[in-house]
Formats: sequence, structure tokens, C-alpha cells
Amino acid sequence: MKLYIPLFGILALLWLALYSATQFGQAGEAIRQFAYIVVGTVVMFFLTVIDYRKLRKASIPLYFITLGTLAAVLVAGESVNGSQRWLSLGSLGTFQPSELAKLTSIIVAATILSGKLTWKRALAAALALGPLFLSILIQPDLGTSLVLVVVGGVMAYVSGVNGTFLFSLVGLGGAALPFVLKEYQRDRLMVFVNPDIDPMGMGYSLVQSQTAIGSGGFLGKGLLKGHMTQHGFVPENWTDFIFTVVGEELGLVGGVGLLLMFAFLISFILHAGYKAVDRLGSLLCVGVATLLLFQVFVNIGMTIGLAPVVGLPLPFGSYGGSAILVYMAAIGIVGSVRIESRVPEDPLSDSLHPSMEGPCLGLE
Repeated sequence: MKLYIPLFGILALLWLALYSATQFGQAGEAIRQFAYIVVGTVVMFFLTVIDYRKLRKASIPLYFITLGTLAAVLVAGESVNGSQRWLSLGSLGTFQPSELAKLTSIIVAATILSGKLTWKRALAAALALGPLFLSILIQPDLGTSLVLVVVGGVMAYVSGVNGTFLFSLVGLGGAALPFVLKEYQRDRLMVFVNPDIDPMGMGYSLVQSQTAIGSGGFLGKGLLKGHMTQHGFVPENWTDFIFTVVGEELGLVGGVGLLLMFAFLISFILHAGYKAVDRLGSLLCVGVATLLLFQVFVNIGMTIGLAPVVGLPLPFGSYGGSAILVYMAAIGIVGSVRIESRVPEDPLSDSLHPSMEGPCLGLE
């Protein structure tokens, strides 16, 4: 299936970047990440061969499991850099429930919105995602909270909810943002506007990131030969700033190549949604495509100064088992949608074109 060609290209390229970033001091992390990729691949193919429509029944227990783990984080989670986001699994490492919440929100929203759209159904989707959003926001994890808002909003729009209404909600949320941001989050926004305001403090990561990427030039310095990568001049360059390794060591060619592979992957996901036999499959694909597109844009944007630093990982690349497993599971669901779309069957009641039923909020 052509869906897997760009996927494994992305995995290979970003694993090499992670290997380069961790060969001095964290050499074992690349091996562990490779193990996560192998397990994630098994999960992906397992979900590919299962009919995605079974997710309707699984969505309720999955929702409460996710909500329960998010609650457990607030009670007994591990705190890193002021954020309490991880549950310790002993020798297995840590688990980040907010990553699971991304996939859960897609499945729950698609399940609710796949029926005939009404006020009650749209409200039910918002009420279901609300507790997930709030549980993540108070960790605090503004970046992942925004992911849920964007993914849920796009899925709602595709299902037929009035765009003007959705943009009005976004405007209200933006107006309330200054009142919910922590001090360090406001500092990050200030640094985004002017990185030179604190180049040795809050702005250090951004300045170093831009310097590393810029130094790569057109062809890069060569894998394992990036001076800033190999000597630790870019903080967290094996997690949120993994793209700086690509930029420095593989240059503009490597960076553009990575973006093209993401573009092909996302386009294949959207095509699978277009070919889906029902609205559930279509919405699942839209949700996964939106998740990947938003995170790629924000993560790479924050490394080159086009977006504030919000702590979102680069899909399939930033170090972490929770994220890899979730993204691979999401691709597995897309694969199932694509396979089932080839199976001849009678037309289903949930049309692929909800807008033809009449726009919501404006609705019955």
C-alpha cells in the first residue's frame, strides 16, 4: 500500500537524525526508539486488518481509560520542567496519556459526528472532548490542548458544523488565552515575537535552533558531522527539536525531502478518507491528517521561528514511545479505512457528504 512508502521513509530519516543526536551521552535512546518503532509497526498492521467500524463500540471504554490515565497523571504523575504529564511504568519507562488523548479524541469525535448531524450531536461531541481538553490544559500542556481543539474543530467543520460559528468560538478562546496562560508560556510568546529579548535564557533554544539549521546550508554537513548536533549546542534536539539535526546535517535538501514525505503521507490519508464507504471512515482520516499536519507545522515552525515553542513533538521522529505508538496506531486505522473501501457493499445510511443534509447551527 502506497501509504506506507512515505511513512517508512519518514521513520528511517528521523531515526537516523535521532541516532546522530544521541550517540554521545544518550546512545541507548536510539536503540529504545527503534524498539518502539518495531512495536508500533506491529500495532499498525494489527489495526489495519481489523474493521475500523469496530471502533464505534471501543470508543466508550477507550474514552474512560484515557480520562482515567489523565486523572492519574494529576495525582501521581512525574513532573519534568514544571509540567506533570507522565506516568511511571517502572522498567518499561514512562507513559504520556496526553498522547493517547489525541487518538481517543479523533475516535470519539468521529463516532459521535458520523451520524446525522443535529444540535444535540454536535453538543455531545464538544462535551465529550471537553474533559480531555481540560485535563491536559491543567497539567499544564497548552500545545496538546490546542491539538485537540484544532483536530476537533476541523472534524466538526467537515461533518457540517457552520464555519462561522466555529471561528467565533476560536475568537472567544483567543480572547480568553491571556487569562489562562502561565507566566512561562507568556514568556515563550514574547520570545517568539523577539528571540533576542532573552538570547541566553528563554530564547536560547530558538536562537540555537535557527543557527544550527542555517549552518547546514543546501546539502548539510553530513550525517554524524553536525558540529552543533554532536556537541549539544541545541537543547532537546532528540525530542522537540529533532528537526534541527535534519537541517544541520542534511541541509535544505534533507529538510525539504522530509516535508515532501509528510505531504505525500497526509495526501494519501486524505485520499483514503475521500474513498471511505461511510462518514465514520472519512472523519477518522480527516482527524488523523489534521493531527499530523498541525503538529508538523507547529514543530518545524517553532524550530525556525515561525511558531512559538509549545512542546509538541515531530510525528514519528521526536523521542518517546507513547507518541510513536499513537501515531502508528492512527496510520493503522487509516489503513483499515482504505482496505474496507475496496469491499463492495450496499450504500450506508451515513452519507459521506453531511453538508447536503443542511449545515449544523442552522440545523434541526
